[in-house]
Formats: sequence, structure tokens, C-alpha cells
Amino acid sequence: MGETPLLVMRGIRKQYPGVLALDEVDLELRAGEVHALVGENGAGKSTLMKILAGAEQPDAGEILLRGRPLRLASPIEAIAAGISIIYQEFNLVPSMTVAENIFLGREPTIGPGLVNRRLMRQRAAELLDSLDSRVDPEAALGTLSVAQQQMVEIAKAVSVEAAVIAMDEPTASLTEHEIEHLFKLIRRLTTQGVGIVYISHRLDEIEMVADQVTVLRDGRRVSCDPQGNLDRAELIRRMVGRAVTNQFPKRAAPIGEVALAVRGLTRRGVIQDVSFEVRAGEVVGLAGLVGAGRTEVARAIFGADPLDAGELLVNGRPL
Repeated sequence: MGETPLLVMRGIRKQYPGVLALDEVDLELRAGEVHALVGENGAGKSTLMKILAGAEQPDAGEILLRGRPLRLASPIEAIAAGISIIYQEFNLVPSMTVAENIFLGREPTIGPGLVNRRLMRQRAAELLDSLDSRVDPEAALGTLSVAQQQMVEIAKAVSVEAAVIAMDEPTASLTEHEIEHLFKLIRRLTTQGVGIVYISHRLDEIEMVADQVTVLRDGRRVSCDPQGNLDRAELIRRMVGRAVTNQFPKRAAPIGEVALAVRGLTRRGVIQDVSFEVRAGEVVGLAGLVGAGRTEVARAIFGADPLDAGELLVNGRPL
């Protein structure tokens, strides 16, 4: 008889008006395992995680943790059961300290209504140290980088002794170095018996970190396999429902004259001396991490925000 799975989601069904979001979906997670959940946008991944988090209720199906049935009527009940979800948009309070965020709603006290801040800082420091993090427990959350805020979310999950941690696109705004650190942390958590549900569109990451891979398509589970049993082409075929022989076919396009010239775009404290050109027939990508200024540049170009310096030319004519 095999080992009882840590988490079982069986026959999960969720219907919204006009949309069957999940149709009899199964998911099994074992202790110490990283189980990747992949699929195109709209495949049902986020809905399944909302149900696991207690934020949504399934119309049918069951959830078992260590073999015991769970009814998760709210996120509070999910956390109490040992299930934590780390979303792309963090559930943190920017104006509060790191320690306050980690223990929000569970603050140690020294009497009725009196928070033991010294003990809270001490416990937060111990948690962060156990995760090999140098984040200051007394720092204001809003002053931290995206990677540091993610570390606070993970520390929060560890502080409630979560048996299951689900991570939704955790590397979307991280640098390569930060991704490496996250993967080391995931491996450390799995050695402690924590089960990880890992949602990502980045297939190279799935190959690096996952033990099992479940594919969802149009609200249905297509397959579940050990990660090493699938090559990338087959994984993509299962995700989209067809073979994809050339994801980005090259097309010849003549490059013409400068259609848009952006010169020295500056808005104090937001963007500084941004310049680039876009030629007719050309696609220019604007890349960067969250907070790098991509949206601010676009808003400035469209006139949504005022500029302190710089100019825009369309077909050589100033705007």
C-alpha cells in the first residue's frame, strides 16, 4: 500500500455563469514534492488555487489533507489547516513592518490587547534567518524589493507551519539571481516535508524544479506525469491541444523611417532620461522588472502623466 498523499483534490468542479471553469479536476501532492500546475491562461489554474485557498467554494468534489476531508469555507480556515497560497499580488501591508506583516492577526501578546513587539521581532528574525534571508524584520514592507517581499510571504507561510504552499507565478518579477535563491529555498522546504504547488508558464523552470507536472486545458486535467517523462514539445502540445512546430515564425518585414522618437523623457523620481526610436515595420520591446518604469514611460508617451523634460516626435514632427 502506497504512502498517503499529503493533499488530494478530487473531482473538483466549478461553474460560473456561462463558464465551466473546472470540470472534475484531480490533483495529488505528496510531502516533500514540487507539483507543477501548467496550462494556458484560462485553463483553470487560478480557480483551482482559489478553491484550495478557501477563497472560492467548489460546486462538487472533495479536498483531503493527510487523508482527512476538509471543507475550506474561508482563507482563514485554509491557513488554520496548514495551506498557504502566495499570489503574484502579495497579501501584505506596505505601511507595516516585516515582523508585523508576518504575524498579522497572530501577534504574540503580553496581556489583553498588548502586543509583545520584542518577541514578535525576535521570532520574525529567527524565521528569516532559517530561510537564509537578510531582510530586516523592522523594515517597512513598502521599502523592500519584490524578491524581499516574496521572502516575507514565504516566512509568513512557514510561521503558520504550512504543510502545503502554493506559489502562483513566483518568478514573474525576479532576476536570475533571485530565482536561483528561490529555488534553493523551495528545495530546503521540501526537505522539511512541505509540499509545493508551483504554477508557472516558464517551462524551463518546470524542468528545473518540479517532480510532477499536471496539465490543465479548458478547465479539465489533461495529464499528470513525472517531470522527466515529458519533453517540452509534448508538454506544449498537451497545454494547447495541438503540435506547435514554430512558436515564433520569422516574417520578413521592411524596416522604414523613424516613426516615433523618444528623447530624454524625464519625470522626477519616476523616469530619468529615457530615449529610444521606433521605425515603421519594427517591433520594439520595453522590458524590465516591476517598478522599473515601463508603465510610466508608456503613460508619458500617451500624455497621461506630465513630464519635467524630454520630447516626442512622430514622423519627425514634435508633439
